[in-house]
Parts: sequence; C-alpha cells; structure tokens
Amino acid sequence: MLVNVNLEEGLDSILGRINPLSGESVSLLQALDRIALRDLFATRDLPPHRQACMDGYALHADDLGQRDSFKIQKRLRNGELPDAPLLPGHAVGVVTGGPLPDGTGAVVVQESVTVKGDQLFFSGKPSPGGNIKPPGEDFRAGDLLARGGARLDPGMLAVLAAFGNSEVFVYRRPRVAVLSLGSEIVPSHMLPLPGQVWDSNGPLVATLAMRDGAETAGVEVAGGECSGGVKERIVELLGQADLLLTIGGGASGICDNAMSELQGIGAEILFWGVRIKPGSHTGAAIWNAKPVISLSGNPAACAVGYHLLAAPVIRAFQALNPYPERVSALCADAFPKKGGPRRFLRGLATCLDNRWKVSLQPGQKNSMLRSLVGCNALVELPAGHPPLKPESQVSVLLLNPSHSAREPMLQFC
Repeated sequence: MLVNVNLEEGLDSILGRINPLSGESVSLLQALDRIALRDLFATRDLPPHRQACMDGYALHADDLGQRDSFKIQKRLRNGELPDAPLLPGHAVGVVTGGPLPDGTGAVVVQESVTVKGDQLFFSGKPSPGGNIKPPGEDFRAGDLLARGGARLDPGMLAVLAAFGNSEVFVYRRPRVAVLSLGSEIVPSHMLPLPGQVWDSNGPLVATLAMRDGAETAGVEVAGGECSGGVKERIVELLGQADLLLTIGGGASGICDNAMSELQGIGAEILFWGVRIKPGSHTGAAIWNAKPVISLSGNPAACAVGYHLLAAPVIRAFQALNPYPERVSALCADAFPKKGGPRRFLRGLATCLDNRWKVSLQPGQKNSMLRSLVGCNALVELPAGHPPLKPESQVSVLLLNPSHSAREPMLQFC
C-alpha cells in the first residue's frame, strides 16, 4: 500500500487497473453525450442524388440564358420522383430537397418567375448548377463520420439519423454507487437529531458523476450500523456498481473507519493519503477488480478529490482521455495563504479573445459548500507557494469541458 502519495502516483495506480466497459446499442434519442464504441462511416452519398435547394422550377442545361419562356412539363410534389428527363424548352416545378429530373442545369426560385397557365416566363440568366445540391455534397459514401471514443452531440445524432440509423453502439455508462460514512450523517428525507446533519456530499458526488457520463447505482448513508453492517452495505453496493465512492472516515481519528471497513471485506488498498489540499484524506482500493475511492468528508475536499481522482476513472471507463484539460489563466483575485502542500482552489474560468481568466469562488474553506456553486475550474498552486497576488498567471484545470456548450458561463477558446 502506498501512503501519502503525490497526486499523479495515486491516480496512475488506480487508472492502471481500469479498462473501458463493454458496449451496448441504444436508440439515438438515448445517445446524447454517449461515447461511440467504434468508428462510424457514411454508408452512401448524402444527398444520394441531386436535389433542389428551394421551391422553384428546373430549367434544362441547354436553355440557361438562351430563352425567356418555357412550357411547364410537370409539377413535382414532396416525395415524388421525376418520371421522365427534362426536355429543352420546358420547365419542371420542384420542391426544396426534392429530386431533379435528368437534364436539369439550374433551378430558379418561384418568386423570380411568372406563370400563366402552362407557360413559365423568366428573363434572368441562372448560373449552371444554381440552387442545386449535388450528390455527396454533405458526405460521400465511406467518409468517416466519427471516431470510436467520440462524444455524440445533437449534430452527429442528426447525421446518423440521416443515414437511416435508429440505434448506435456506445460504451456502457459506468454505474457509480455513493456511500456516506458517519453516524452524524442522515439522508435528506430524515429529520436530523441534535448533532446530526443532512447529507449534502452524496448528492454532490452523485450528480457530478452523472454529469461525467455515469449513472447512479445508489446514493446511501451508513449511519449508526455496526461495523459488520457497513461491510455488508459496501459489498452490496459493489455488487451493483462499477465504482464505489465512499465519503468521510478517511482520516486517522477514532471515528474514521473507511480504510478498516475496506480491509475488512478483503479489498486491496492501493494508496491512502494524497499530498494535496483540500482532499488529503483520500484513498483508493480494489475489490473483485472493482475500484473504490474514499473521499474526504469536508465538502470542498470531497469535490476536489472527486475531480482529481474519481472523474478520471469515470472517463477511463468510457475510453475517454482521463486527464482534465489544463490551461494557463490570469487570476483576478488574491489568495493570502502560503506554503503547505499542493493546493487546489475552486474557480470560475472564462475565455475571451483567446485569453483565459479565472476568478476565485467565495468560501474557500474546506468545510464550506459556497465555493462549489458555479465552480467550473480548479486553480492549482504548487507546494510551498507564496501568497497569490491579483493578476498572477496560474495553472487551471477545466472541469467537464465537454459540456461547455450548455454552460454559458464557460466559453472555450
């Protein structure tokens, strides 16, 4: 067992035990933000044939700029295929996205022509190919649409639907179970007794995991059970999950039992203690090839431990790059503390004109939830750092950048 490790050493020890999960087929409407299991290719040209870009009339290639009156040969409706080539001196009415008859040289919009009975009058000179969408303009048969490991966004799902796909193969979502340890912790549906508090870390960690692509297999509290009862809860949750996150009990006080409970079920302890602040009382174990990460009980420490250790595991389960994106940013605020271990402050990062800026969230104490509201970045300060001055250049870890389009407060360069 490694003790009091540096962050990279601890993370490597657990990522080395993680393999991507198996795949499953899901409907397109269930596939948003899922990770493609394999490369996806265009199965045909899109569009498969020449199409009209708008409602109007198809003119023969030999007639462009050569005449100003045409006999209307036919008017095609939505979904109707041409039954004959377009003849010189004739015009065929077409609809947006509709197929064009052979011989078409251009399409003129209906607003630019005059129709009297079966005669069409048009005095302009359309360019060859005007208002025509050629076959394969969007995609050619065999084009790579998305590589395996790509996150499926609404645009890609629309492309897959355009090729007739109703389902897509994706990596299975990791199932994450959360267990808060401590007799003073009660779930939100219970009324706390004096000395007890409602569980806020469980919902925090569970929803962070869901945002990172996981699904929850349980969010529970192990309160006043005996040690045997806690072990049973841990084993039961591991039977339902790919990853178990325990919260609290990771220090060495008389009430801290996270490590002993894991040892009691025969888990292999990978490391215990990380040289960071907050989140130093964090550990990891393996039981029956399933990872367990024990997070600190203080809210900020719990969140930091999740982002630095649990989120990479969840990404690795989905064959994603486990490591968060790192940028250099100008920090707007001061932080007076100095020295100590490597420190991670909660921040709000923005990017304007290719320049990153970050402000520190209020309430940076380990015990406070306030800094987690709206937090989208961690500001990293090296071990032994001096006080942080305003307008200092800092290293920033971006949290969940793949979802930035849905979070207007975070704009990526």
